[in-house]
Amino acid sequence: MFDFAPLPDLLALTILVFVFWSILRRRAGTKLQAWLLGWVFVLLHFVVRLFGGRPGNLQTLVYAISSMTLELAGAAFIYAAGGAQRSIRLRWIAGAGLFATQLYILFLYLNFASAPSYYAAVAILFATGVAVLFHDPDRPINERNLYAFSVLILAVALGILAHRGQQDYGLNCILFVVYLMAGIQYWRKFPQRSTGSSTAVVGLVAWASVFPISALLAIFQPGLHIQNSVWNIPKYIVAIGILLTLLEEQIDHTNHLALHDPLTGLPNRRLLEDRLTKALERAERNEARVAVLLIDMDNFKQINDTYGHAVGDEVLRIVATRLQMRIRKADTIARAGGDEFMVIVSDLLQPHGAEVLAAKLMADLNEPIVMGAAQLPAGASIGLAIYPDDAQTPEALCAKADAAMYRQKRQTKQAE
Repeated sequence: MFDFAPLPDLLALTILVFVFWSILRRRAGTKLQAWLLGWVFVLLHFVVRLFGGRPGNLQTLVYAISSMTLELAGAAFIYAAGGAQRSIRLRWIAGAGLFATQLYILFLYLNFASAPSYYAAVAILFATGVAVLFHDPDRPINERNLYAFSVLILAVALGILAHRGQQDYGLNCILFVVYLMAGIQYWRKFPQRSTGSSTAVVGLVAWASVFPISALLAIFQPGLHIQNSVWNIPKYIVAIGILLTLLEEQIDHTNHLALHDPLTGLPNRRLLEDRLTKALERAERNEARVAVLLIDMDNFKQINDTYGHAVGDEVLRIVATRLQMRIRKADTIARAGGDEFMVIVSDLLQPHGAEVLAAKLMADLNEPIVMGAAQLPAGASIGLAIYPDDAQTPEALCAKADAAMYRQKRQTKQAE
């Protein structure tokens, strides 16, 4: 006999898996593959539940496989939400904890083991896997101590349940921790909260809460019957949150491409013009000064013609890195086009601060670029214009800097 109660969820999950598969076809990535794998496991969970009406040992096997696939789905979500950042050795330890709990579920339903010591050993392995995934040296010591204490409580709780022969409650505890870990990992992954990440975290925490709540209701309110569709609501909240997060990431990526140079990663002319306008508006309000430095590579055409475009592109990336290492975080460096770069220095405090910066940038760019056995002569000409001394509008300021840059370029050629 088939149990058709999971059929609506099965159809919904089939559509969801198809959606993630379609996204993966257009946007490859290990994390996205892990999300898809997690939802495939959830789908298998509902497929197996269709056979829950079969009598005898088959029904027991159905419950075992459905629980195992549910835990595997949670493990895939943990991996997708940040667990992949751990080293290979630590992932092996976490995997051992996962494997041990899979045996826990299988032995629990099929009565392969009844000794409390076996389940206590599983509890220790599982708690070790949790500790490995949560350990992060970059986190504050108080936060790491809190996680360590939580893992200790988890190990004690599982050990007590195993010792008292209540392994089924231990299973609820394990599933609760797995999905709660996925929620915490997702929360860590997106420190800047968005609608998508917040929705996914709320859904994962709610999904985790289903297991202890259902166990408590079975103890204290055995006559209360809650439809499975209610318990399954958090799954769809998680799915909506993940899809929203993917959409937000795609929008952010598109905006970044629209405003940044794909070769160097620096702001492009469009973003440069916006930041220059805002810098001048702020300087006008605060009666401050702003400097614009236009930088043009002297030997770039020769390098490009001699060594090829691939070497030329690498030279531009190296130059961009050298410029970034010199300027302040509050300032802006952009690729204005071709072999030209522009630096916007806001809130000049020293009378000759811009001239000093230009001299340092010139020294940095005059250093030869070493690529293999070749030393490429870089060199650059820099034009400087200051608001409000030289000009008061963005266009006039850039024109002044451009004229100053060409004057220096002519002087360099005459000196040669």
